[in-house]
Amino acid sequence: MSASWIDHLPRIWRLLAGGIAGGFVGGVVAGLGARGAMRLIGIAAGEEARGTAPTGEIVGRFTWAGTLGIVEFGVFVGIGAGLYYVWIRRLVPLSGLGKGLAFGWILLSTLAIELMLSDEFDFFQPRIVGVALMALLPLVFGVVAVPVADRFIASTPPRDGHPRRTQIGKWALAGAIVPGSLVVSLILIGAVIDSV
Repeated sequence: MSASWIDHLPRIWRLLAGGIAGGFVGGVVAGLGARGAMRLIGIAAGEEARGTAPTGEIVGRFTWAGTLGIVEFGVFVGIGAGLYYVWIRRLVPLSGLGKGLAFGWILLSTLAIELMLSDEFDFFQPRIVGVALMALLPLVFGVVAVPVADRFIASTPPRDGHPRRTQIGKWALAGAIVPGSLVVSLILIGAVIDSV
């Protein structure tokens, strides 16, 4: 089997390229998913929920410029998340689709849920529909971004030969995910109670 052009890149460039490419692709998909989720939220909320978003846009009005803005934001945040994945990839458990879901869950439980439940997103009404649909986006991002990033990183040899460190890191990550999952569950239950 012949080596691809990726295999000839220096290690640091493969890592950066993996994070940026995975983040870009995942960001585009998550941005389009966010736009679709917003459309479903608009349908569920009806005309009475129309208001103004923190950006000054009218909630429920869909334009190409607005869609492009959301996708651009998704790409910007996605590249950051892709580089974050490159940084912690050896600590993310599982492989394949499971690894993408695990990374998406890490994003959801550490970063996204707090943003979604902040006061800036009060225009997502009914709140439970908004939170539930937006909570899927980090998971979708992980499923799309991780395989793309791993394609660049797969041929990158590990820098250190200390498997014990990796094992300790996985247990530490699992220890962080369990309380994070509990917090996310409690926040979602609170959102359900608030929407009733």
